Amino acid sequence: MRVLGFSALAVFSSACGVSDDEVVKLKEGESFADAPYCGSFGCEDPYQLCAEVFLEFGRSPAICVSDNICERLECANPNRRCAVFDGFPGQVKCID
Repeated sequence: MRVLGFSALAVFSSACGVSDDEVVKLKEGESFADAPYCGSFGCEDPYQLCAEVFLEFGRSPAICVSDNICERLECANPNRRCAVFDGFPGQVKCID
């Protein structure tokens, strides 16, 4: 059920726009299936941050990710690198 909810929310959030240069992809064998959604006050785990991930179909819903999330991702454009931006929610996307 969580996967369906994540997919449905991702489709609705695709209107938020993600440029092709910002897109990150999960590396082979990685998944967000176990990533909890952020609550009103962020993540329950103090070692996680609340962030939107800029995927090819749009921004993900705000989910809890570790600060080393970029190790699990790769940029769709190989000339760019993954970066995590602070904020609430933060952003995980590719930059120059």
